[in-house]
Amino acid sequence: MLSRLKRLMEAVLDKVFGDRLPLDPNAITLLSLVLSATVVAAALLGLPPLSAALLLLLSALLDALDGYVARRTGKVTSFGAFLDSTVDRASDALHTYALLLYGVLGFQAAYALLASELLVSYTRARAESLGVNLSGVGLMERGERVLAKAAALASRTVDPTAARAIAYALLALTAATVLQRVVAVARRLRAEARLKTAGVREHP
Repeated sequence: MLSRLKRLMEAVLDKVFGDRLPLDPNAITLLSLVLSATVVAAALLGLPPLSAALLLLLSALLDALDGYVARRTGKVTSFGAFLDSTVDRASDALHTYALLLYGVLGFQAAYALLASELLVSYTRARAESLGVNLSGVGLMERGERVLAKAAALASRTVDPTAARAIAYALLALTAATVLQRVVAVARRLRAEARLKTAGVREHP
């Protein structure tokens, strides 16, 4: 769903502005963080969980658009990539906190989910520093996690049991993603080591 909305918004922006988008990608990134904070604010103010779910989806959509705007305006920078990743982690924490505030997850489960999300991000970053690409590896990348959180919040009013089931499934699958990535990195690094060893033997 997020991918479709993203493509739709990109098409609209292309048609209206072309390459002259009057938008700053870093400002969009920061705006997505502000919207993530409003998800928590909605919980603190006692607003319906559905409103928080919609705000969460809107923040995620903006986050998905900042890279597109950067490419279209020629403003792709290393700092922009760094800021985007940093804001993503902060937004993840805010979204998970909202699940706690709405009673979808207990404290221990919310802590475990946040830790798992951070590990999913860290394993990819560390793997890439070792030359291993983990893009697409794992059951629950960020897009899937955002949709699962939105679904849990949206169903909170109608069926709290279903909301908790979605959230705990998210926790289990996110933890499984960490394990998947660890296994993937181990296999690829072992394969590279074997190739290097074979190369040394062939060319003593």
